Amino acid sequence: MTQVPLIGMGTINFEFFKIKTGSVDGARAHFEEMIQDLVGVIHPDFSTLDANPGDWGIDAYVGSLVDGDVNVWQSKYFIDDFGKSQQDQIRDAYEQALACAKREGYTLSTWTLCMPRNLDGPNEKWWTGWKKKKEKSDGVRIALWNQVQLRRLLLSEDATNIRNYYFNPTVSLPDPSYRPTVTLANFDQYEGALFVRQMEHAGMFECDDAKEEFFNAEILSHEVTDKAVTEEVEALSRSKAELGSLWAQRFNVACQANPDGPLVDLYVNVMDAVRDHHPKLPASIRSGLVHTFGMVHQRVNDGRAGWARDYRDVAREHLQSVDADKVPTNNTTSVDGENENASGEQND
Repeated sequence: MTQVPLIGMGTINFEFFKIKTGSVDGARAHFEEMIQDLVGVIHPDFSTLDANPGDWGIDAYVGSLVDGDVNVWQSKYFIDDFGKSQQDQIRDAYEQALACAKREGYTLSTWTLCMPRNLDGPNEKWWTGWKKKKEKSDGVRIALWNQVQLRRLLLSEDATNIRNYYFNPTVSLPDPSYRPTVTLANFDQYEGALFVRQMEHAGMFECDDAKEEFFNAEILSHEVTDKAVTEEVEALSRSKAELGSLWAQRFNVACQANPDGPLVDLYVNVMDAVRDHHPKLPASIRSGLVHTFGMVHQRVNDGRAGWARDYRDVAREHLQSVDADKVPTNNTTSVDGENENASGEQND
């Protein structure tokens, strides 16, 4: 299966975590991971604790747990409701963090609650009163990362990768179904083909793979043409035009880069571009990578591309030699102009 991002769906919506993970528990763990990553943007030296059996009331922290000052972040995935139950959970989480600090011998310097919602008026009033009371009695600075604060952090430039990771959803698509690759049994059958001659003219003499690629592209082209499905015929024509453009762009650049010498990197640059472009070809023609490489060789074989600056001259000479080899089947013309039959006897 291939994971495909849904472009334009990166809205910061913490409800999405339930859909993404499939459960509230999964969303809670996902939210905690996001908080840790955001703390890491501000404090690269942050750390966390695994539950063994408890987590000391810490989801992320900065500082030393050995005789030091520690800043703690606690996540609470309060997404649906906020009332007395949630207030009690906040109190319990804070008291646990404070008690663990006293027990383990470090100082709880700051405690930040992180939750994916904003408080209404009454609950904001409760939070402000509780925060003021605990800061005065415990000497701990208490802060709140609510929905608006989290959104602001996520929209910062430093948090771009985190925002994309958590809020650009993906969908699973089946891997594309490509047509099978057929093994070429007789490589000699293409020995005189123009696409082979163009490769050899450019100094590339290992052409068997290119012959097999061309062979498979020919099968693809014939099957699409024979079926004559308009959508597939148009898709194949469009694909070949796109591949031709990839060649032309790199041919022009290669000529500019080396006005007098051979175009050494042209072949590999074109084929690398074809490899990158291959997944973008229409699924309807089911072109595997071998077929796609072969379509480039087809274009060369048609005289519309090549691997050297003078590829047009090579194509012209090839066409002239092919025309010269086309002779009548029943007789030939002798040097002195008299017709001879196939056995070499003169006609009356």
